[in-house]
Order: sequence, then structure tokens, then C-alpha cells
Amino acid sequence: MESKIPESTLSMAVGMLMPYRPDLTPERLLAAIDFEPETEVVESLYTVPEAAKALSLSVPTINRMMRDGQLPKRKIRGAVRVPRSAIADILAGKEAAA
Repeated sequence: MESKIPESTLSMAVGMLMPYRPDLTPERLLAAIDFEPETEVVESLYTVPEAAKALSLSVPTINRMMRDGQLPKRKIRGAVRVPRSAIADILAGKEAAA
């Protein structure tokens, strides 16, 4: 990617930061500025009552579906959650993969 930072500004910035980072070069500074870390996607989760409401089912039915392997679940220190993607699959007419 071509930098839009004027060379004089880049040189001045490197000069100002050099006492703190002696190995800094204009190229390294540009790389650090342009760096975009990959963001980790964390799947959203429903509580059991939220899943029941989203599917218009009762909480006991959701619990049976999880027990029977029809609905995947995630346990977090004893709390049970249902992946939103599983709810979306059911609503779309797909079978949820437990």
C-alpha cells in the first residue's frame, strides 16, 4: 500500500521516535501504522430462555432438544448457552448440528 504520509513528515516522526526505538525505519513505521490485526470472531450465544423465545418453544423443550442432540449447547462454568447460529439454522429450516 502506498503511503499518503509526506516523506518529510515520516522522516520527522521516525526522528522523534528513534530515541525510544533505535531500530525504527520509515518502512517499519509505515508497516506499524498500516497493520490491521485479524479480529477473532466470537459467536454470540443465547441463554436457554432466549433460545426458547426465539424459537417460540418452551424452556423444557429446548432442554430436551439439547439433551437429545438436536440443539448444540455450550457450557460456561455451569451456565448453558445456545449458539445463535444453531437458532438461525433451525429458523431457516436447516437441521442444527449438535
